[in-house]
Amino acid sequence: MLKVIGLGNELRGDDGIGPHIIKKLNDIDRTVPLQLVNAGSDAFIILDYLRSKERMLLIDCANVNKKPGTVSLIDLNETTLAQLDQLISLHGFGFAEMYRMAQSLGQVAPCKVIAVQPKTIEFGQELSPEVQQAVPHIIKLVIEEANKDA
Repeated sequence: MLKVIGLGNELRGDDGIGPHIIKKLNDIDRTVPLQLVNAGSDAFIILDYLRSKERMLLIDCANVNKKPGTVSLIDLNETTLAQLDQLISLHGFGFAEMYRMAQSLGQVAPCKVIAVQPKTIEFGQELSPEVQQAVPHIIKLVIEEANKDA
């Protein structure tokens, strides 16, 4: 079963896209089983999930220098891991740092990241219209990834 982990702070505009998608996936009728996790911005939750065998899909906003709302599906490997370290911060820890920490403890789950270009990450904002428009595409990507296990 695919683990889908939403990262981000719902109080900071587009940074809340990960938890927003987790809520949407909980609310829809779907035929594929998913393990859904709202990780907020807690890096150590990610560490626990990385230390497994089951495939993971992380959803977070990331500044990939593209148009707001742009969605990128990134297959995690050593090359993309270095790039993600610059893009995704887990509030004190970079994603690559957390991934390497998990590797030092043993097996690491196969992982992909859905990165969404934010428009705003200011406190007190909701999702921007650009990121809100990307929600159906993100949900479609999640379901497509889950169907690979079926």
